Amino acid sequence: MKPMNPNLFVVVRPEANSPAPAQRSVYASAREPDAYQIKFLSVILGLLTLTAHAADGFKPLYNGKDLSGWHVKDSKYQNWVANGEILLCKKGEVGMANGNGWLTTDKEYGDFILRVEWKLPAGGNSGVAIRFPKDGEPAHEGMEIQMLDDASPDNAKRPPEELSGSLYVEVAPLRKTDKPVGEWNKTEITCKGSMLTVKNNGVETLKLNLDDLKILHGHHMQYKPVSQRPRKGFIGLQGDRGMQVEFRNILIKEL
Repeated sequence: MKPMNPNLFVVVRPEANSPAPAQRSVYASAREPDAYQIKFLSVILGLLTLTAHAADGFKPLYNGKDLSGWHVKDSKYQNWVANGEILLCKKGEVGMANGNGWLTTDKEYGDFILRVEWKLPAGGNSGVAIRFPKDGEPAHEGMEIQMLDDASPDNAKRPPEELSGSLYVEVAPLRKTDKPVGEWNKTEITCKGSMLTVKNNGVETLKLNLDDLKILHGHHMQYKPVSQRPRKGFIGLQGDRGMQVEFRNILIKEL
């Protein structure tokens, strides 16, 4: 075999084609969007997502700009913040009087499909309340779908009917479907007459006929059993546990 002709090959030195330091700084600044650009893109992506959902008959409950359509119940603090696509409940105190209360819709809903994405910190505790009366306790005069960091030492001591995905203090979830703390979960709640179905991350976790829940559970014995509670009321996001919680893509379709 004849030896290869070395003149057939060209040695390419990367540094020969690299931009000068001044050019590199220009290129780097062009590639790295600032905080304003990131927030702007986040809002645009959020609006595109909402537009896609609108085609399925869903309407946004959160507009991505402010808290129009909502009010804070059972709190004197205003720790609920519109933060682009994210509806944020900032860390606060625990309890009704000094906590963040419930961020509540101005409108009542009866039969609907509600979709919401949520994220908790370590040890987090929140929930979505449905069909509660104006002056009523959301979790116990309506119903609450629990959102909880089950793995934290304190929460791990709770009974199954208080864990994440439960109909709080009433019915345990069929299965565990939450993602690890710090990741987004997607919950879908369907209410139609006496039927309640909940899916979390695409998996069914509750399927109940509310008429069957004639016995009151838990330690709040001053309230009515679930079968006797309203079939129409407000929707609320829980903040009275004093912990930061984030929500996004809050959509509803009335049935």
